[in-house]
Amino acid sequence: MQYGTLTSSQRAMFDTKQGSFIRKPTFVVWIEGFGDTTEYVMRIDSEIGLESLRGRGSLNIGRAILELNNHVPPCNGRENGYFYSDGISKVKKCARIKIWAGFDYLNIPIFTGVIDDVKPIGTLNTVTMNCRDYMGLFFDSIIKDELGLNNTLKSILEYLCSKVGVVANIIGTEESTTAYDELKFKGQKMMSVIEKICDSIFCVAYFDEEGILRLVEREYSNHVDWGFDDSNIVDCMLLADSEIINDVTVEYRSGFFSRCLDQASIDEYRAKTRQLGILSLSSDLTSNQIQGTIQELLDHDLEGFKFTTTNSSSVIDSVYVRMKKSDAHGYVCVKIYTNNGGVPGNLIGTSSLKAGDNLTSEFSWEVFCFDTPIRISPLTDYWCIIDTDSIVNGTVSIQISNAAINGKHAYYDLTWHIENNKYVLHIIRGSNQAYRVAEDVVRFYKRPYERVKIVAPAVPQLALTDEVKVNIKKMGLVGRYVIERRKHVLTSETYTTIDTLRKVG
Repeated sequence: MQYGTLTSSQRAMFDTKQGSFIRKPTFVVWIEGFGDTTEYVMRIDSEIGLESLRGRGSLNIGRAILELNNHVPPCNGRENGYFYSDGISKVKKCARIKIWAGFDYLNIPIFTGVIDDVKPIGTLNTVTMNCRDYMGLFFDSIIKDELGLNNTLKSILEYLCSKVGVVANIIGTEESTTAYDELKFKGQKMMSVIEKICDSIFCVAYFDEEGILRLVEREYSNHVDWGFDDSNIVDCMLLADSEIINDVTVEYRSGFFSRCLDQASIDEYRAKTRQLGILSLSSDLTSNQIQGTIQELLDHDLEGFKFTTTNSSSVIDSVYVRMKKSDAHGYVCVKIYTNNGGVPGNLIGTSSLKAGDNLTSEFSWEVFCFDTPIRISPLTDYWCIIDTDSIVNGTVSIQISNAAINGKHAYYDLTWHIENNKYVLHIIRGSNQAYRVAEDVVRFYKRPYERVKIVAPAVPQLALTDEVKVNIKKMGLVGRYVIERRKHVLTSETYTTIDTLRKVG
């Protein structure tokens, strides 16, 4: 909940007035270049949200529409056409606007942003102002230079805010303060970059009522002591349940993927898949050998190579192998084994299957992904074994280097056999960050959430992410819900808030 700059005693009085059966709604509107314009305002309709109506991963641009009296009586010494005259708006493009609302002149902020345009309604006596919150500035702005030393997600967001003259309050977490390399955003829309940042750590960014940029985990909620019930609402509508995503593949580098799925959700709701692309951040090159042109026929069911992990390795989720087919039908996969005295030891991971029919007839890089990433140790030997046991006819070949090298190749024939001077061409990579994002998405979307819209006599102090109680018996709605969208509709006589909520418990 938010109360702007009200003192503790004013907050108590505000709550009393908000809950009163008889109350007088009030508001204040400030416009850059005009100051306090409250006396001209006839109606306010504003809305903010955690995400746009397009859904997951899409930032929301809050909006406000105001109707104002443009006809000023001569008695106050001002000319007619105060905001708009002679076909021209007197309000400059992107003038700042701030709106407070409350009761009996105890007002708290409900919207901060910029004015897009001013248009007359019918005659010149009334005008409409269309406004956006500060996210609209990011939509209009292009990054014209590289970000320099701003190489953490927190510093990037703060830098972008400074470029458009707004304020950010980004909490420093491990995810938001990790430094990354190779960030190239020049020429991209700021809003697009922020969406990519949010995707890369499964967060949402939004501007609050004060016009401050916030970044929170998508699952975050703020537990508050407030409840909607039959006595304090006007109407309640059930909305469509939230979407289901239970099988996610995250591409964190061109051609490299991390995957997470929830089998229980798949069994109940069928597979609801999504492939996501995130910033090329935080991945480890575990092992690679890319030089060599010698062909090696896979004439054993299990055949592969030993590799040593790099000093930064912690996970394997993708293995690339140079491979081709010759009329091969069936399936191929790769398996990761521990090293046991120079031969494969315990099996610790099996990739998804790749159809032999989908292999090419010329050598190309084929990627094998693991549904559950394999946890590994740095500077440690492992074996990657290619399993062609399911190939029913035809052949599969790989490319190798025949450089002088000992004990890097093995095949299985009742017992493991080691060969020298053979090293399979491969690239092995993993990303803890990509898998964490995939886990977050599946955990959040693996089941549908009930969603409702509640129309109430105004509750201006509630805020996005507030978790409230709902006990509306006439609709059978009981539980805790998080506010994901807020709408305020005001005139000098009436004040209504409309909240969209997601059930969480």
